[in-house]
Amino acid sequence: MNQIFGDFQEEILANNKLFMFDFFVHSIPLERRKQTRYLSIAFITDYWATLFPVNEQDIKSYERQFHIKTAVTYIANELLENSMKFHQKSVKHPIQLGMCLIDKRLVLVTNNCVSEQILEKFIDFIQEIINSDSEELYFRQLEKGAEEKSEESRLGFLSMINDYSAKLGWKIETISQEPKITTVTTMVQLTT
Repeated sequence: MNQIFGDFQEEILANNKLFMFDFFVHSIPLERRKQTRYLSIAFITDYWATLFPVNEQDIKSYERQFHIKTAVTYIANELLENSMKFHQKSVKHPIQLGMCLIDKRLVLVTNNCVSEQILEKFIDFIQEIINSDSEELYFRQLEKGAEEKSEESRLGFLSMINDYSAKLGWKIETISQEPKITTVTTMVQLTT
């Protein structure tokens, strides 16, 4: 199965060098995964901030850098958290987090393996995001979460779209039949 949803641009991955991290979650104890994620996100955010230097004479450059750091922190954390939460534990395939800067777009990408059960629900949710007004869906998800007292708010992608004007896309591909391994690559594009 190979499917593309939303604004996933394969040429970005094919034609650009990504700053890439591999996380082998099966080798990280469960109680240390959150700390590992936070440390990684802090490093990534600080790294990307250096690409947008501040000019001491220009307050707007501070605002721009702050906005970018805030967006990268939120988006990278959400992507990595989702990848770790829904990663197929039985597969020793790494979770990948990559980034690149193309013209005035910051592109963040994650890749992880998912089980068939999770994949079906995920595709349904992706299609709901694509076919709905993002603000209306955001409020429906808030109400649904409050009613069901669910731990899965499903607000992360919607916040990326609504709060940061991000463009999202997904690629789902089966990379092995025996054992069956399906990966989800999530791409978030952010105009800087």
